[in-house]
Amino acid sequence: MISKLLSKALLLLLMGMSWAQATTIDYTATQIGGTRWRYDYTVHNDTLGSPLQEFTIYFNEALFANLSNESTQAGWDLLVIQPDAHIPAAGFFDGLAPGSGLAFGASADGFSVSFDFLGTGAPGRQWFGIYEPVTYGEIERGMTGTAAVPLPGTLSLLVLGLAAGAVQRRRGGVQRGGAQ
Repeated sequence: MISKLLSKALLLLLMGMSWAQATTIDYTATQIGGTRWRYDYTVHNDTLGSPLQEFTIYFNEALFANLSNESTQAGWDLLVIQPDAHIPAAGFFDGLAPGSGLAFGASADGFSVSFDFLGTGAPGRQWFGIYEPVTYGEIERGMTGTAAVPLPGTLSLLVLGLAAGAVQRRRGGVQRGGAQ
Protein backbone atom coordinates (compact mmCIF):
# COMPACT_ATOMS: atom_id res chain seq x y z
CA MET A 1 0.00 0.00 0.00
CA ILE A 2 2.73 2.45 1.00
CA SER A 3 4.87 1.62 -2.04
CA LYS A 4 1.88 2.20 -4.35
CA LEU A 5 1.23 5.56 -2.68
CA LEU A 6 4.88 6.57 -3.07
CA SER A 7 4.93 5.40 -6.70
CA LYS A 8 1.87 7.51 -7.49
CA ALA A 9 3.34 10.53 -5.71
CA LEU A 10 6.60 10.18 -7.64
CA LEU A 11 4.72 9.85 -10.93
CA LEU A 12 2.71 13.00 -10.16
CA LEU A 13 5.90 14.80 -9.23
CA LEU A 14 7.57 13.89 -12.52
CA MET A 15 4.46 14.79 -14.54
CA GLY A 16 4.33 18.22 -12.91
CA MET A 17 8.05 18.85 -13.30
CA SER A 18 8.84 22.14 -14.97
CA TRP A 19 12.18 23.13 -16.38
CA ALA A 20 13.95 26.25 -15.17
CA GLN A 21 15.65 27.02 -18.43
CA ALA A 22 17.82 29.82 -19.46
CA THR A 23 18.99 30.39 -22.96
CA THR A 24 22.38 28.70 -23.05
CA ILE A 25 25.68 30.05 -24.26
CA ASP A 26 28.36 27.41 -24.61
CA TYR A 27 32.01 28.29 -24.86
CA THR A 28 35.43 26.86 -25.53
CA ALA A 29 38.53 28.56 -24.18
CA THR A 30 41.73 28.29 -26.22
CA GLN A 31 45.11 29.56 -25.10
CA ILE A 32 46.68 31.56 -27.91
CA GLY A 33 49.99 32.13 -26.16
CA GLY A 34 51.21 33.34 -22.77
CA THR A 35 48.29 35.02 -21.01
CA ARG A 36 46.38 35.57 -24.29
CA TRP A 37 43.22 33.44 -24.68
CA ARG A 38 40.20 33.22 -26.98
CA TYR A 39 36.60 32.33 -26.14
CA ASP A 40 34.49 30.85 -28.95
CA TYR A 41 30.78 31.04 -28.15
CA THR A 42 27.67 29.23 -29.40
CA VAL A 43 24.37 30.83 -28.47
CA HIS A 44 21.24 28.63 -28.22
CA ASN A 45 17.73 30.09 -28.18
CA ASP A 46 16.29 27.27 -26.06
CA THR A 47 13.51 29.05 -24.23
CA LEU A 48 12.42 32.34 -25.71
CA GLY A 49 9.08 32.28 -27.48
CA SER A 50 10.43 34.92 -29.83
CA PRO A 51 13.72 35.47 -31.63
CA LEU A 52 16.77 36.20 -29.48
CA GLN A 53 18.05 39.58 -30.60
CA GLU A 54 20.57 40.66 -27.97
CA PHE A 55 22.96 39.01 -25.53
CA THR A 56 25.74 40.37 -23.34
CA ILE A 57 28.60 38.36 -21.81
CA TYR A 58 30.39 40.00 -18.89
CA PHE A 59 34.15 40.09 -18.17
CA ASN A 60 35.29 40.73 -14.60
CA GLU A 61 37.89 43.50 -14.51
CA ALA A 62 40.00 41.55 -11.98
CA LEU A 63 40.42 38.62 -14.40
CA PHE A 64 40.28 40.01 -17.95
CA ALA A 65 41.99 42.77 -19.94
CA ASN A 66 42.47 43.85 -23.56
CA LEU A 67 39.29 42.36 -25.05
CA SER A 68 39.21 42.13 -28.82
CA ASN A 69 36.44 40.93 -31.14
CA GLU A 70 37.84 38.09 -33.26
CA SER A 71 34.79 37.00 -35.27
CA THR A 72 31.09 37.67 -35.51
CA GLN A 73 28.12 35.72 -36.83
CA ALA A 74 26.75 37.32 -40.03
CA GLY A 75 23.84 39.67 -39.34
CA TRP A 76 25.02 40.55 -35.81
CA ASP A 77 26.60 43.79 -34.60
CA LEU A 78 29.13 43.34 -31.79
CA LEU A 79 30.28 45.82 -29.20
CA VAL A 80 33.26 45.15 -26.94
CA ILE A 81 33.72 47.30 -23.82
CA GLN A 82 36.97 46.92 -21.91
CA PRO A 83 36.83 45.76 -18.27
CA ASP A 84 37.23 48.84 -16.07
CA ALA A 85 36.58 49.22 -12.35
CA HIS A 86 35.35 52.79 -13.02
CA ILE A 87 32.30 51.84 -15.07
CA PRO A 88 29.07 50.56 -13.47
CA ALA A 89 29.29 47.12 -15.13
CA ALA A 90 32.24 44.86 -15.79
CA GLY A 91 33.63 44.78 -19.30
CA PHE A 92 31.37 43.09 -21.80
CA PHE A 93 30.90 41.52 -25.20
CA ASP A 94 27.47 42.47 -26.58
CA GLY A 95 25.80 40.93 -29.63
CA LEU A 96 22.82 42.65 -31.29
CA ALA A 97 20.89 41.30 -34.26
CA PRO A 98 19.06 44.29 -35.75
CA GLY A 99 17.24 41.99 -38.16
CA SER A 100 15.35 38.81 -37.37
CA GLY A 101 17.68 37.52 -34.63
CA LEU A 102 18.03 33.91 -33.55
CA ALA A 103 14.79 31.93 -33.94
CA PHE A 104 13.44 29.71 -31.16
CA GLY A 105 15.22 26.33 -31.21
CA ALA A 106 18.10 27.66 -33.32
CA SER A 107 21.78 28.04 -32.47
CA ALA A 108 24.46 30.39 -33.75
CA ASP A 109 28.22 30.06 -33.43
CA GLY A 110 31.02 32.18 -34.80
CA PHE A 111 31.19 34.62 -31.87
CA SER A 112 34.82 34.92 -30.70
CA VAL A 113 36.65 37.30 -28.43
CA SER A 114 40.31 37.27 -27.42
CA PHE A 115 41.66 38.67 -24.15
CA ASP A 116 44.46 38.65 -21.63
CA PHE A 117 43.58 36.38 -18.70
CA LEU A 118 44.86 37.80 -15.42
CA GLY A 119 43.89 34.80 -13.28
CA THR A 120 45.59 31.47 -12.74
CA GLY A 121 44.85 28.31 -14.70
CA ALA A 122 42.31 28.50 -17.50
CA PRO A 123 39.46 31.03 -17.72
CA GLY A 124 36.04 29.61 -16.90
CA ARG A 125 32.34 30.40 -16.94
CA GLN A 126 30.99 33.94 -17.18
CA TRP A 127 27.71 35.69 -16.44
CA PHE A 128 25.54 36.59 -19.40
CA GLY A 129 22.22 38.35 -19.94
CA ILE A 130 19.62 38.14 -22.69
CA TYR A 131 18.02 41.52 -23.40
CA GLU A 132 15.04 42.96 -25.24
CA PRO A 133 16.73 45.30 -27.76
CA VAL A 134 14.14 48.11 -27.71
CA THR A 135 13.69 48.59 -23.95
CA TYR A 136 17.01 46.95 -22.94
CA GLY A 137 15.05 45.02 -20.30
CA GLU A 138 16.69 41.82 -19.13
CA ILE A 139 14.74 38.73 -20.26
CA GLU A 140 17.01 36.00 -18.89
CA ARG A 141 20.39 35.59 -17.23
CA GLY A 142 22.73 32.70 -16.68
CA MET A 143 26.29 31.44 -16.80
CA THR A 144 28.06 30.33 -19.95
CA GLY A 145 28.21 26.58 -20.31
CA THR A 146 25.12 25.95 -18.15
CA ALA A 147 22.14 23.78 -19.04
CA ALA A 148 18.51 23.53 -17.98
CA VAL A 149 17.87 22.30 -14.45
CA PRO A 150 14.62 20.53 -13.61
CA LEU A 151 12.59 22.14 -10.86
CA PRO A 152 9.42 20.66 -9.39
CA GLY A 153 6.23 22.64 -9.86
CA THR A 154 4.22 23.90 -6.90
CA LEU A 155 1.46 21.31 -7.33
CA SER A 156 4.01 18.51 -7.52
CA LEU A 157 5.62 19.63 -4.27
CA LEU A 158 2.20 19.78 -2.59
CA VAL A 159 1.33 16.23 -3.71
CA LEU A 160 4.73 14.92 -2.64
CA GLY A 161 4.40 16.60 0.78
CA LEU A 162 0.91 15.16 1.30
CA ALA A 163 2.13 11.69 0.32
CA ALA A 164 5.09 11.94 2.69
CA GLY A 165 2.75 13.09 5.48
CA ALA A 166 0.42 10.17 4.81
CA VAL A 167 3.32 7.72 4.92
CA GLN A 168 4.54 9.18 8.21
CA ARG A 169 1.04 9.05 9.69
CA ARG A 170 0.65 5.45 8.54
CA ARG A 171 4.02 4.44 10.00
CA GLY A 172 3.22 6.20 13.27
CA GLY A 173 -0.15 4.44 13.47
CA VAL A 174 1.38 1.01 12.84
CA GLN A 175 4.07 1.57 15.48
CA ARG A 176 1.53 2.76 18.08
CA GLY A 177 -0.83 -0.08 17.25
CA GLY A 178 1.94 -2.68 17.53
CA ALA A 179 3.09 -1.36 20.94
CA GLN A 180 -0.34 -1.71 22.59
